[in-house]
Amino acid sequence: MEPTFKVPIRNVFCMLSYVNDIPELIEQFSDIDDDLLPYDFLANKFNEEVGWLLKRGLIKSYVEQVEETSYISGRMLMNESIPFIVENKPRVVCVKDNYSSDITLNQILKTTLKHLYQNIHISERTRKKSFLLWEEIPSVREVIFSRELFQRISFHRHNIHYKRVINIAHLLYELQILSHRSGNWSLYTVTMNDSDLNHLFENFLFHFYRIELSQYRVKSERLSWHLQGGNQSLLPTMLTDVSLTHRKKPEKIIMDAKFYRDVFQTYYDKNSFHSHNMYQIFTYLMHQPSDIERLRGILVYPFNGQDVHQIYEWNDAITMEVVTVNLNLRWRELYGELMDVVG
Repeated sequence: MEPTFKVPIRNVFCMLSYVNDIPELIEQFSDIDDDLLPYDFLANKFNEEVGWLLKRGLIKSYVEQVEETSYISGRMLMNESIPFIVENKPRVVCVKDNYSSDITLNQILKTTLKHLYQNIHISERTRKKSFLLWEEIPSVREVIFSRELFQRISFHRHNIHYKRVINIAHLLYELQILSHRSGNWSLYTVTMNDSDLNHLFENFLFHFYRIELSQYRVKSERLSWHLQGGNQSLLPTMLTDVSLTHRKKPEKIIMDAKFYRDVFQTYYDKNSFHSHNMYQIFTYLMHQPSDIERLRGILVYPFNGQDVHQIYEWNDAITMEVVTVNLNLRWRELYGELMDVVG
C-alpha cells in the first residue's frame, strides 16, 4: 500500500484555490471557524454564484440533437435510417442543431448542485439551497465528472462570467476525490497518498508563484541539451516544474517540487540529499543562457520532521539550494515560508 500523509484541510483548500485560480477565497475562508468544513464554505459560495447566474440567465449554444422522426428535419443519418427504410416504416433518424442551455458549462453546474444536496458532510440548510437551485434548471442534463471534463473547458468573452463558478465546482470536485480516496475525511485533516500530494504540491507551487510574484514570468520550461551529434531524439526531455525569470533583471530561478517520506537518503548510516534530485536540478542550471547574472536552482520539499535550508555555490552567479516548507502551518505562516524561499 502506498504511504499516506496527513495535511490540514485548510491548507489543502488553500493549495487547490491557487491551482484553480481563485486565491481570493482564502481570505474569506480564514474568517471561518475551525470546526466548519471548507466543503460547506465552498458549497455556499457555489450556491451564491449559481443564484447570480440564474438571475442573469444561463448561456445557450447550438447543440446537436439526434432523434427519430416521421419527417426529415435537419440532416438525415442514412446508416441509422436504413433499418426503418428496409422495413418500410415512415421513420428516419435526423440530427439537427437546437439552441439550448443544455451545454457542458450548465451541466457542470447542475451536476455539482446534485452532489451538494446529496452530501451529508455539509449543513442541511446548504443542501436545501442546492436542491432548490437544482430544480430551477430542469432542461439541463447531468454529466459524469472527470478531471478531463474540466480540462476541456475554455473561456472567452461570451462565457467568461462562468469562470469563477466553474473553478469553484472544480475545487469541490478535487476535494471530493480526496475525501473518497482517503476514506478518512475529518474536520481538520485529509489523508493523501504520496503521488497525490506530489502532484498537488507541484501544481500549487507553480500557480502560487505565478499569482504572487508579478515581477517574474513563471512557466514550465523545456530545456535543450547543449550536446552535438548523435540521435538527439534519444536524449531525455528536460522540463522544469517552475521557471521564474525576472522581468527587469538578468535573474532566474529554477524550482523543482519534490515529495519524499524523508528529505534524506541513507547509505551506510550516512545521510545525504537524494542524488537524482540533485543531479537533475544541477543539469537544469548548466543548460541556462550565459547572459543570466544570477541563477538559482531550488529543490523544495514538504517538511516532514526535518527543517532544511542549505545553499551551495557553483560560482558567484550560480547557487543550488535545498529547502523544506511546512504544510502543517497556519496558512499565513505557510504563505510567509513560501515567499521566503525566493527571497
